[in-house]
Amino acid sequence: MDWNKTTLPLLWICLVAFPVSLRSHYRPMIEAEGPPLPPVVEPGPDAALLKVRVIDRATGQQTSATACVNDGSREPDFDPYGLYSLRRSGNRLKGPIRFRPLKPYFYTDGDFRVRVPAGRAEVEVRKGYEYAPCRISLEVAAGDTVELEAALERWIDMAALGWYSGDTHIHMERTGANDDTLLTLTSARGIRYAYLLSMNTRGYDSGGSYESWSQVPGLGDAADFGSAGYYLSSGQEYRTSTLGHVTIVMTRDYVPGAGPTADADSGPSLAVIADQAHALGGFIGLAHGGYHRQEADGLLLASKMDFLELLQFGGYRSLGLDGWYDFLNLGYRLPIVGACDFPYTRELGSEITYAWCEERPTPRSFAAALAEGRSFATSGPMIFLEVSGRRPGEVISLPEAADTTLEVSVRVEAENFPVRYLELVVNGWVVDRELAAEPRRDWRLRHSLHVRESLWVAARAYAEAGTEAHTNPVYIYAGRRLPFNREAARNILARLEGSIEAIGNREVAARLETLKKELTGLLEGRPGSLPRPATP
Repeated sequence: MDWNKTTLPLLWICLVAFPVSLRSHYRPMIEAEGPPLPPVVEPGPDAALLKVRVIDRATGQQTSATACVNDGSREPDFDPYGLYSLRRSGNRLKGPIRFRPLKPYFYTDGDFRVRVPAGRAEVEVRKGYEYAPCRISLEVAAGDTVELEAALERWIDMAALGWYSGDTHIHMERTGANDDTLLTLTSARGIRYAYLLSMNTRGYDSGGSYESWSQVPGLGDAADFGSAGYYLSSGQEYRTSTLGHVTIVMTRDYVPGAGPTADADSGPSLAVIADQAHALGGFIGLAHGGYHRQEADGLLLASKMDFLELLQFGGYRSLGLDGWYDFLNLGYRLPIVGACDFPYTRELGSEITYAWCEERPTPRSFAAALAEGRSFATSGPMIFLEVSGRRPGEVISLPEAADTTLEVSVRVEAENFPVRYLELVVNGWVVDRELAAEPRRDWRLRHSLHVRESLWVAARAYAEAGTEAHTNPVYIYAGRRLPFNREAARNILARLEGSIEAIGNREVAARLETLKKELTGLLEGRPGSLPRPATP
């Protein structure tokens, strides 16, 4: 990595203060079968009956939730949402999230009945990441009928603070008649903006004949459905096994995706798919962190993606934090999102994104906020970053000969999933760090940042068991200069070479070769046409 004399003191501070972890921490994406579940216990002929009503304590209104009875050993005899319970859907052991303790639960619209054996009965009710769990323990006698009220209380109201939750990667079928059911499920997990995606097994040029997770109401604004501040929107995941996967939301229709055959691996380039998605009024993201030796680096270098789906399965996938930081260090304004990929992950909404909006967004304006990077990704903790009053996604413009100090503040609220580490990251390096022997629920960090050149600033917090949160950057420009880190450029070039070697599609390989030449020219000091953002 090349450093000038103004940067070296900062590097020395980092080396002295934080010798253990200068850049990203790594957790492997190991995949295994689902964890063993406790058997369902038959309560017998003298069972007691629990009639449970779940309410939001603040409003007194019935609300959707997830419920666990007797550590997951009891479920309702009649369950309209049983197909989606943790026992029957999700619960896949992949990534760091597999270590998170998780009892089997079922979904409820706020009113359920369940039989339990006589004796001690335990009921635990939860609703996403913003509510504290409600736990009820009681003794029941044989044949009793007991009415219970489980009152859920928010420990933080993110929407009241201007932050709205969403997940851009969920696979559930919309039949045209089950929207109320789907909204019960997504709202039970605290997902205000749920994007449900079809998924191709071959090319979409066959008229949709090869879709799974069908979206019968259609795509885009006309097919959105919402109630009480929670929304469903339909999109698509376009997949190829050789080029990668992309998630597409808010288009008017499916991308044509027409290639030489119905086999998506034969083309077209995912860059073409991105152009088609934008022409149809949509937003497109690089799924699963972008796979190595596929088209990922080329798509990001060409600014074809609106966001990078990085936090998934409780960790940073594929390109990882270092790969994302490489593009930020070349001056790209590339936002990340957290998205769960249910039902292929542990549970619905295990990773989500919070976007900041001045007023309640629509599904379209929420997606636009993600594309602008006004957001943070999380698997539980809430993390708030400000640099001189600017939030993630915003830009601070300074004079060309900047020599100033900006005040940075980071706040973490983590009631349900506390964290042990809080880090301030500048141009990919940890410049300030707080750590605790035991996980903490409330953190504050203040830092005076000396600025003499263009920078990006982000914050991250984490603990064990896949508990992560990472803000998108605040961008600081000194004059019209963009950050340009030579080591980051070499890292991307090396990955491009691996992709060119691995990809048999000539059209895509030619695109990547062109991008490689452009980046090489930039590295050698020649002007090029890479679509890096303009400075204000």
